[in-house]
Amino acid sequence: MIRFLKLKTLVTLILIMSGQATLCLNANAETQKTAPSHAASPTIREVVYKHLSSAQTLHNNNQTQKAFETLAKLKAAKTLNSHERAMMWGQYGALYYDINQFNNSIDSYENLLKESRFPITLRRKTLYTLAQLYFTVNNYKAVISRLQTLFSITKDPSEAAYALQAQAYYKLNNHQKVVDSMNTALSIIDAKNTIPNEQWMVLLQSSLTELGLEQSRVDILKWLVRLFPKKDYMISLAGAYGEMEKPAEQLAIMELAYKKGFLDEERLQLALATLFFIQGAPYKGAKVIQQGMSNNLIKKSVTNYTLLSNCLQAAQEFEEALKPLTAASQLAEDGDIYFTLGSTYFKLGRWQDTVNTLTKGLTLEPFKNAGHAWMLLGQAHLNLHAFDLAIDSFTKARTYADIEKLSDRWISYANNEKSRYESLQ
Repeated sequence: MIRFLKLKTLVTLILIMSGQATLCLNANAETQKTAPSHAASPTIREVVYKHLSSAQTLHNNNQTQKAFETLAKLKAAKTLNSHERAMMWGQYGALYYDINQFNNSIDSYENLLKESRFPITLRRKTLYTLAQLYFTVNNYKAVISRLQTLFSITKDPSEAAYALQAQAYYKLNNHQKVVDSMNTALSIIDAKNTIPNEQWMVLLQSSLTELGLEQSRVDILKWLVRLFPKKDYMISLAGAYGEMEKPAEQLAIMELAYKKGFLDEERLQLALATLFFIQGAPYKGAKVIQQGMSNNLIKKSVTNYTLLSNCLQAAQEFEEALKPLTAASQLAEDGDIYFTLGSTYFKLGRWQDTVNTLTKGLTLEPFKNAGHAWMLLGQAHLNLHAFDLAIDSFTKARTYADIEKLSDRWISYANNEKSRYESLQ
């Protein structure tokens, strides 16, 4: 079972892009308590120390070639002891790293580890440096191998080492190992009463997504949103709630993101408007669309005008709903938008406008709601006492199988109303 620790706080934003972890190579990142070496290390003789010191000074002064030449003299010597050779290889590794010759740097540090006698602290530092270098050259299995060796000789490995291992596992798509490594890192952080690197938390939630552990992922995203209320985290959290079919929570996060100005894309604002509509706050949804159109962020299209009208109608704002529908009808190339517009006129009791709108719409193709449009047109004619036109509309409606019986009842009703009306006249 995967266990997540209750962390007190989170800090330091380093956004992970497109789900890929990043690494800053720093040999000093691995700081830990060290145990005494199992074997006494030989001393460094004064003449060797002078050469090493000279090479280091040249290195610090960016005189790389001269530094290499100084180390080459040491390398040629036949009398170096194991400790002296280890120190020499360490300097070679640092020089090659500074000129971006990472493979040569790796070879140098690997040569250092082949020496038999040097301080265990140097071995630990070298193993961690090698793990970072292997990450740089995309050799992720070697990263894990070197870190495993480091863990085996270290009493208290650092959280950074376990986080680096998690990044390597992520690159290898071993997401369970990512979670396990990050949990270990978080346990170390929790024991220190400190806070995790935000980059690590993003990496963790990404692997949780791959494993389908949505609730655990939500817990991580909630920490991130609470302490770093930024767009990507809010949208991810809202999306996670959506996948878990928790629309109320999804709406709450999306509305917060909107208030903070993070919903700066059409699709995001339309998603918020739709959520308002679904969750019984259609007028709020309409306001989002209206504001988006005013800011030219939401396109003035048939689809968007229709969504705006639906929101207004759901909010019982029928008069206001006419404006976007009228605008949509001027852009539409088919008849269906006229059915929606005609239905709105009908709800407002504007019978002649209903007739005019539906009559125009029924001349356009395609018209998915043609049968219901003829039915509604007949009802509008009835209200205008145009009984023959009403009966004609109901007769055309009955040619659609799904409303044939209903149309027959309306034809009968229209005939009775016609007779009654004529008697009264």
